Amino acid sequence: MEPARYLPSIWQRWDASDLVCTGVTSEPSRTGATRVIDGNTRDQLSAEVTLETCFKGKRPAASPIRVLGYSVYALKDERDSVGVAYAGPPPGFVRKGRNLLFLRQTATPGVLKVAVPIYETAIQLADTRPRYPIDDSSNFFREALTQEFEAAIVQFDATDVSDISRVFDLLGNSQAAMELSSFSKTVALPIQRDIAVALVEHDQLESEPVVISLLINTSALPWKRANAASALGRNGSERVLPYLRQVAAEPVTTDDLKSLHVWVLEACQRLERRFTERR
Repeated sequence: MEPARYLPSIWQRWDASDLVCTGVTSEPSRTGATRVIDGNTRDQLSAEVTLETCFKGKRPAASPIRVLGYSVYALKDERDSVGVAYAGPPPGFVRKGRNLLFLRQTATPGVLKVAVPIYETAIQLADTRPRYPIDDSSNFFREALTQEFEAAIVQFDATDVSDISRVFDLLGNSQAAMELSSFSKTVALPIQRDIAVALVEHDQLESEPVVISLLINTSALPWKRANAASALGRNGSERVLPYLRQVAAEPVTTDDLKSLHVWVLEACQRLERRFTERR
């Protein structure tokens, strides 16, 4: 059994896998089996997957296939404990719907397991498969996954912006910055702003005005405004400070706004220290 470890990079997951494919997954369920992994009892999880496109490895003859993984805690342990606290890398198995799957072979034909147990490796994809480029180059995986992640950005932007970071992971900073700058011109303003946050996080300061517009937009989601504050606090110019102070002075009436206030104050302090040290 592969030890439980978190692989944050797409390329780490690629290297750990025998098979990398997109596929449509059923609702995961517990099989009733358990296994001790890293000293803890884990429930085995199972899902049925109809594979779509395979980028690495030989596509199994069976269709659909069965994919196995393991939970963070055994259900019995959760029920017996008085509240289970967890702190660590993101756990996860596959999700119902389309996924990018990183899999290992097993001794049973048609049955595969996630590349590493317990921690998240599969990536949720948009409901509709995008149009891929023609498969005639060594960059097909990068090009196809760029299309997948951009489709996911559009579908999931209101609740999750992590697919923007995945484009940087997939392509590298300079190529991703060019790709996302071009893609940004085709999407709605809220997505443009979230892409601008990621660009500023990667030192593309020409996007700073767009990030400031998100920061001061009181109708935007507070967690997105907090993302803007964080990016500006790390890489923003001195002109950002008045806007951060403006947001810091806003009324704090909800828990989300309290969290935003904390992020804004931290960004202010970080920028003030940096500019003081330069003088």
